[in-house]
Amino acid sequence: MKVVGLLMVLLRVSCSVETYCDGRQDKAQCFGALGGTVALQLMDKASEIPKYKWMKEASKNESTQMILYYHQTNNVTSNSMSSRSVFFPGSGTFKINNLSRSDTGKYSLQMFDSNGKQIRNRTLQVSIEAPLSSVHMTSECVSDGLIRVSCLSESGDSPQYTWSLNGNKTRNTEIVERNAENNIIILRQNISGYLVCSVENHISHVSKEGMIPVCKDEETHCNISEDGAGCYGALRGTVVIQLMKNTSETPKYEWKNKTSTILRGRRNNYFPDTLKDRFVFIPMYGTFSIMNLSRADSGQYTLETFDSDGKNIEKKTLQLIVQAPVSSVQLVPECLSQGEMKVSCLSEGGDSPQYNWTLDGHTLTDSVLFPENHETNVIVLRQNISGRLVCSVWNRFSFLSTEKTISTWGCTFINCTSNGTQISGWVLTENNILCVESVVALGMVMTSVLSPLVFFLAVAIGFICTKKKRHTFKVEKDNSEPVYAEIRVVPQQERQTEETVEEEMDYKQVTFSELPQQTVQAEHPVYAQVCKVR
Repeated sequence: MKVVGLLMVLLRVSCSVETYCDGRQDKAQCFGALGGTVALQLMDKASEIPKYKWMKEASKNESTQMILYYHQTNNVTSNSMSSRSVFFPGSGTFKINNLSRSDTGKYSLQMFDSNGKQIRNRTLQVSIEAPLSSVHMTSECVSDGLIRVSCLSESGDSPQYTWSLNGNKTRNTEIVERNAENNIIILRQNISGYLVCSVENHISHVSKEGMIPVCKDEETHCNISEDGAGCYGALRGTVVIQLMKNTSETPKYEWKNKTSTILRGRRNNYFPDTLKDRFVFIPMYGTFSIMNLSRADSGQYTLETFDSDGKNIEKKTLQLIVQAPVSSVQLVPECLSQGEMKVSCLSEGGDSPQYNWTLDGHTLTDSVLFPENHETNVIVLRQNISGRLVCSVWNRFSFLSTEKTISTWGCTFINCTSNGTQISGWVLTENNILCVESVVALGMVMTSVLSPLVFFLAVAIGFICTKKKRHTFKVEKDNSEPVYAEIRVVPQQERQTEETVEEEMDYKQVTFSELPQQTVQAEHPVYAQVCKVR
């Protein structure tokens, strides 16, 4: 619905705007839209007036111009603006199209009776204004939770601004300060809801709406109570300087930097009333804020206060220093000739950075470092060190850290020949791309040797399993030709099952001509199925 509403406003403005004005009252004020149309009601009915003249009076750059003339007796009618205007006698309305700024001015209507005597004279002031096309609203946190909201209309003459919060007109209890045009306001702390900025002139109206943002306390605070105090501000950040408790108790004051006077004030009134976009002065709180700090803002600032007679009471100075916060940090390793690891902690941005190193949460000692120094951005670790290495970087406005696990990030010694070149030395394990060919060749040799061994081992295991599966015994009976028997031991339960199908099986008891050398005692009888082998 918000988008549709905005489109409707823009369409109404961009199309030809027609306004109506009742000019039947003397000294009426009428407004027309630039490029649009204005309909002026001059009289009730033209046929009732024997003679009349409609003229634009002389101005600094123009002489009197006869626009419309009518004489009933002579039946003469003329219109010098006929190319872009039309007169409707029946309604007494004069309509001007394609309005330009030159149409602005004072017009007069003279009416006469049938004898040519003037019976009435009326004047009409016409003003041509450019319609408002669109409006932009921006908000930013300035200091101590205060929010500055700016409302700016594109094009349009004589814009008038009004504000509403949650459907109601804003009150002084919600606004700390507003500028003379009322298009910039500063909201008090903890104000939330739906804010609407409405802009209008005599021929158009547009508005912009949005939720009030939540401000985080990210600015730095300074106090000028002590002469020569130091103050630090973050680059592109905000600094809030406490100049005084409030201006109502100070008859006169001046706030200067190293080159010029920023503002002059008398109690709650100060000049200029509109500061730079980056400056915000709150007389009620006595605070001066500088937003989007740059290095050029560094330097000495001076506050002078005076009594009601203009006599200097006090003069205090403040030194502002703008520093950049640390934006990012990374660890860069390097293996040295004896297997030590050199680690650099590189930070981007940041003025006067401080460094600290830890290994598994503990400060580095001489048993880890070579030599011991954990307050710089470069350290050298001894061999065979492992654990979680952390580098922390900070200054007044930021704190960042990064870490690496050394066990997967250490140094490896290599010694090989690659492409006819002898390579020997310490390299990072994770980045090692040297001596890879020899490792691959060794793997291929091992594969070619092990593959036949695995094959023969599999064949041997299969043969052994097959031999264990079948046992054949030679039996001699009464000196007859050999008979072979396949012996199978049947458990009790299985034997009983086989007995249930006796009719289908042929059992023979085997006798031996000689006793075997070893006697096997079995808990159950042993049966054999005998077949003759040719």
